[in-house]
Amino acid sequence: MKKAQVTSGTSIAVFIFLLALFMVLYILLLPPADRNALLYQNNTNVTSTGTTGSNLLLKVNPGSIKAETSDQIVHDINSINLYMKNEPVSSDLANSIYVSKGIFSEDSRQIVFNVEDLGNLDRASLYFLVTESKGNLIISLNGVEIYDEKSIGLINVILPTDLLSESNVITFKASSPGWNIFGRNYYSLKTIKLRQNYELTNNKESRSFLLSEQEKGDGELTYVLYCNKLEGGSRLRIFLNDKEINNEIINCNTAEKTIEIDKEDLEKGSNSLMFEIDKGDYVFSDIKMKVDSQEGGSISYKFSLSKSQYDSVLSEDKFVMIYLEFNDDKDKKADLNVDGNEFSLDTNEISYDYDVSNYVKEGSNFFKITPTKDFNIDELRIVLE
Repeated sequence: MKKAQVTSGTSIAVFIFLLALFMVLYILLLPPADRNALLYQNNTNVTSTGTTGSNLLLKVNPGSIKAETSDQIVHDINSINLYMKNEPVSSDLANSIYVSKGIFSEDSRQIVFNVEDLGNLDRASLYFLVTESKGNLIISLNGVEIYDEKSIGLINVILPTDLLSESNVITFKASSPGWNIFGRNYYSLKTIKLRQNYELTNNKESRSFLLSEQEKGDGELTYVLYCNKLEGGSRLRIFLNDKEINNEIINCNTAEKTIEIDKEDLEKGSNSLMFEIDKGDYVFSDIKMKVDSQEGGSISYKFSLSKSQYDSVLSEDKFVMIYLEFNDDKDKKADLNVDGNEFSLDTNEISYDYDVSNYVKEGSNFFKITPTKDFNIDELRIVLE
């Protein structure tokens, strides 16, 4: 009985060994592609889109695309007013005042005034007419004496800007007559005015504009220059994305200007345009950035199929699919083209897919989108699946 059990166990072990050997030989004799599929069928590298990395032929984010009737897209940019100018502001403080001083009495006057824009104040002056006088006229600004002189006629007193604040007090006094107990000094002032000169500065200003995936060509910047104030020439500098694209002396005359822009200086998405002057007062209006695009505002992409990938399409084991993802449920219309084979997009869904297996070829392929209505494509994928 024991001998029969040993023989049976040995036979099972031999059978298992032969079966394992046969399986190993079978796997080794399989074609490489089939062998890899059998060994690694549960070990798939999945990308964030849910598509295996080896089968993702193209993935881009086109963004906004616009239907165009020409091969140039025009961006209208808001006007810019740049200036560095001195603006005087005059105000009446009093029609007349009278001040006097004796040994035993004094008659002084105070005037309160405000400075509206202290940060841009360049200088301030006090103007008045002296009609009667004896002795010296003493003027204090915010408690600090700034004037002590004999005065007659039209007087101009400079107010130190470092003593000025938003609210200010000017005090007028007559000087003392000394030991003359019967004497008295006095001043009669008329038409007291304050003149403030403000340095108004806005010498540089920026504007931004967005370029879509369609706009891949050279650009052209145009604008109309207008001078608000006649004076000597000013230096104008223009920057595109922090790179200087123009530096010239401009004069006070109206002119239309054109600047050629290299496509390498333009960026997909947001672009910054800055104008800067060193003096003067100018308006830059009718600013336009014109950027070359494909005819009709088309955008094109290339993708490739290897021989084995194309063979899998021919054998109908796999298919080439186009997937479009949108950001709204509005109408999206475009003419689509894969290697000269045209079909249409007309949907209000937030996604779109189309089988282009019959349109592709081995090697390089192209896919072109020509919008007939403005819309946004969040993501475009071409997948072999």
